[in-house]
Amino acid sequence: MNITKQRAFLTIPNKNICVPFRSLLAVQIFYEKLNFCDIFSKHKRKGFDLNSLVIGLLSYKPTENFSIKEAGKWLNQEEILEILNLERFHERVLYRTLELLGRNREEILSDILNSLFFV
Repeated sequence: MNITKQRAFLTIPNKNICVPFRSLLAVQIFYEKLNFCDIFSKHKRKGFDLNSLVIGLLSYKPTENFSIKEAGKWLNQEEILEILNLERFHERVLYRTLELLGRNREEILSDILNSLFFV
């Protein structure tokens, strides 16, 4: 009979999470370089910062790409909230954000095009 000893340690589950900092940083860098802060900030004055929410949604899409409800869960992680300088919020905030962007899409697209091609 051949008895082998266990060579690996047993893993113990913990609450560590993986946050895609590179995508967050890349979105933040290009957001600032392309001057999107000025483009989006004029569409919302009260409540949560529209720029932080848009940066969060843009960072979520390439890494996770699930529903807006799941995006709300992902964005409400303490680490993400701290990076984006946001407070905990309900997923309805994201729906209202997307509604606001949709209502102003023509002006936003025009401003983005002007920012990209005429500056």
